[in-house]
Amino acid sequence: MTSPPAGARRAGRNLLTPVDTEAMLKIKNGRDFFGGVTMIVVSLLFIWFGRELDVGNSFQMGPGYFPVMLSLLLIGLGALIVLQSLVIEAEDEDVEAMNWKAFALVIVAPGFFGLALSRLGLAPTMFLMIVAVSYASKYAGWRQSILLALFMAICSVVLFTRLLSLPVSAFGPWIPFLGT
Repeated sequence: MTSPPAGARRAGRNLLTPVDTEAMLKIKNGRDFFGGVTMIVVSLLFIWFGRELDVGNSFQMGPGYFPVMLSLLLIGLGALIVLQSLVIEAEDEDVEAMNWKAFALVIVAPGFFGLALSRLGLAPTMFLMIVAVSYASKYAGWRQSILLALFMAICSVVLFTRLLSLPVSAFGPWIPFLGT
């Protein structure tokens, strides 16, 4: 039997044999994959719940126009993120395990913000939300988290209550010594 030409052998494979069927689609970055899928699912939910709203067109926008367009944009971004997280033949890298604590805290934080804002007020709600979400990071220390939370709470109060004059109080009724 004759050997294949010199250029026919690369990376230990014989190029004269049929194409490898073992090349599989693998997840290179699990965090990006699940983040992209989550963006797509949330966007589809927004479209589903807003299906009764009149969308209109670009010249006469209805109440559903902005949510639908934003959802379509997020679906596109989510699809790009999912595609970037996949690879045909993964290199021998350690795939990072999914950080479920971070995933859950980042998903739950906006819900907490919406529920606690009227009772606690803007400053304590921002403070608690930022500390909780930064707790999910393996890079953030507790000192940095508290300083960041204080800074963001103060900036939020100044921006939203003083500069923009939005009808939100800095401290709510659950904080009787500071609230209104």
